[in-house]
Formats: sequence, C-alpha cells, structure tokens
Amino acid sequence: MFRIWPHRTYGVVILFLLACFLHYFFWHVDVAYTTTTKEQGETVATYNFPPIYAGQVIPHLTPINPSTLIPRGSYPIDAAHRNGYLHTGHCLFIMDESGLLLFLKRSSDVVTCPSTWSILGEHSIANELAHDTVVRGMEEELGLKKQVSSLGTNDPSISADFQTMSNNSIHVAIQNITQYPLYYIRHYGPRLDNRIDSQLTYLWLARLPKRHDEIQIKLDDEVADHKWISLEEFSDWIEADARDHDKEEEEEHNLRHHGRKNDDGPPSGDFCHHTIRTLYAKGLENLKLMI
Repeated sequence: MFRIWPHRTYGVVILFLLACFLHYFFWHVDVAYTTTTKEQGETVATYNFPPIYAGQVIPHLTPINPSTLIPRGSYPIDAAHRNGYLHTGHCLFIMDESGLLLFLKRSSDVVTCPSTWSILGEHSIANELAHDTVVRGMEEELGLKKQVSSLGTNDPSISADFQTMSNNSIHVAIQNITQYPLYYIRHYGPRLDNRIDSQLTYLWLARLPKRHDEIQIKLDDEVADHKWISLEEFSDWIEADARDHDKEEEEEHNLRHHGRKNDDGPPSGDFCHHTIRTLYAKGLENLKLMI
C-alpha cells in the first residue's frame, strides 16, 4: 500500500531537486567559461602593481618589470579572470629551420575566442618559473617530451632538448623577444560573465632545428587546424586583419564605455580581437629586428 506524502514534503523534495540542478548547472557554466578545458584546474600566482602605478591607467602593452610586482596570492585561473587579478602568461612564436611560423586555429568548442587563430600560449601556474612555463607549453601543445633544459636563470635565452613523437631528439633554442612582459587588460563583458583578463605577457621565439615536416608533433585536442607561414605572410595577414577590424572595434569600444559598461566588445577578426592582435603585432615588430 502506497503512502501519500503531504504537500509540505513534496515542496521540500522539489526545492532539494531544484537546488541540485542549479548547483550542477552553475558549476558547469563556471567551468565552461575558462579559456580552455585543460586550464580548469590551474592555479595561478596573482599580483598587485607597485605603488608607482597607483591611480594610473596603464597604457596598453606597457613593459612591466616583474620584480617590482607585489604578490597577492594564488587563485584558480577562473577566479583570477572573474576578479580581474593581474597574472602572467606566455606567447611563443614557433619557427622552423626554414623560417616558417606555426599558427593554431582554436576549436569552435572553446568559449573564449572560438575558431580564431593564435600562436602557442600558456598561463604561468603558481610557483612556476617563466622558463618552466615555456618548456611545459611546448610539451603540452606540441606533444614533445622534455629531456634536458637549461632553466632557472634570468637570462633572456634558454635551450631545451625534446623527444619528438617519432622518438627523435631535437635541440630547441628559445629566446625572449621583449625585455619585460607586456601588460594588457581585456573586459569580456556579459557574454563571458564579465570576466576581465589582466595579464603580463612574455613573448618568446622558439627555433626548431629542422623543417616542420621533418618533426612529428601532436597538437592539443582543442586545436582545430594549423598552418606554417613566412614572416612576410604573417605581416600581411595581421595588417589586413587590423585594417578590416580595428575601426569597428574602436567604435564599439567607445560606444560601450560611453555607457559606462565594462565591455571591450565581441570577438572580431582572425586573431580574436584588438588586444591580442596588437600583442602579436608587437612580437612581429621585434621578430623583424631579430631575424
């Protein structure tokens, strides 16, 4: 014989199920907003600017001496983006022996900048030296396995020996393109739950000792496509992308900020948006002086 529950019990059960659903839903939404799947569990070191910058609007791509930063603690990368905490990241130009640069097309499944093109990039996790981040990035993004590396110094260049997917060893020379990391801030607005990417970005050049078709690599699962292009092709590409999209981004930026909304606009162009495009353009400028 079935027992009929009183209405109050039904109400409690419904509220409980609703609470479970909301917890599940928002947890997954929170996870989905991270930059990539592999970054969901990362904890990054965050910083405050030194007093010299107090009350200032720091210009885009200002070089900042990292030794002047004031540590504020380590947080999950999602929390750093939600709160706009300053953290560090690394962008790597991968160049093969013939001078071609590697570009990666992001999957359409990632939330931040889907289906746009980028170079290899990594956040620095907590207690990780800059050189360690660079080598880890090449391992995770290219499927290489570190054998020996010169790490832990303040030199602007390092080297590392990797084992490729075909079990061959390659020696990679890696050098910093800028003396100090470059500052940028991007407000993603309501589309991405008002996240703010406040980052100091190191730019690096990693030179492979062979042509890319002689080195077997395995790209990250979140890479939909890739291509190798010359420095000249990259220069033409980024100039055309800026010409097509910088004006419309500036107009939208001014419109949104005139309304006091912290939103730098939706993605546009092959390189996601003006913030990243100008960062790559600065790297290109320095590469031309080095090569």
